[in-house]
Amino acid sequence: MKNEVYIYGLKCPEKGVIRYIGKSKNPKARYHTHLSHSKAERYDNIHLYRWIAKLLRNELKPELIILDSCSNTDWKEKEKEWINKYGLDNLLNMNEGGIEPPDNTGFRWSEEQKANHSSHKRKGKPQWTNIPHPLLGKEHPAKGQKRSKEFCELMKKQRLENNGMKGVKLSKERIEQIKEVNSKRVALLDDNGNIQKEYNSQSEAAQDLGLHHSAIGRVCKGEYKHTKGHKFKWI
Repeated sequence: MKNEVYIYGLKCPEKGVIRYIGKSKNPKARYHTHLSHSKAERYDNIHLYRWIAKLLRNELKPELIILDSCSNTDWKEKEKEWINKYGLDNLLNMNEGGIEPPDNTGFRWSEEQKANHSSHKRKGKPQWTNIPHPLLGKEHPAKGQKRSKEFCELMKKQRLENNGMKGVKLSKERIEQIKEVNSKRVALLDDNGNIQKEYNSQSEAAQDLGLHHSAIGRVCKGEYKHTKGHKFKWI
């Protein structure tokens, strides 16, 4: 069938479960696109590509499974049915399915869009309009040197000397605000939402589980469903 669309799944070779469901007219080509995107660190679906990248590091690949086929007019309902069948919480999909990606074929910016874009507004103009560059009229301190230890030390020294925040003291309110954010207690949850373990801070949880503290904060805020399979909430 010319307009046939396939609903496919990516199966975990270790656990034998479907981890992602998608649609494509050419599932094999789409499968290889997933693999290449994970190598290129394409994070439009960060959890999917991190999972694939982890498998590739272990010399494994997800298995491509054809779940169903349908016409080009009813694939949205089919994709939603299959995602709902396996459960969105058990998959690495970002939504319930049935969403058509935008078609940018032949897209060109209008002259108005170009004129309003920051890169065009800044074209031919210095980044500092009112503040002179600290090296204006001076020779670069590391000119002619290779990127050696001495070069890095010179660059570090230069950044410290030209640091706009040097000598600026934070207010007591700001200090207390930073302390409050960094000292929020978090709880590690199981799949049923029950508390498994409590931590005094994001950093403590990140160090214990080998995660990044900012990812834990995003899970608590609801921006991520989980990070590397771990779910958290604020206490």
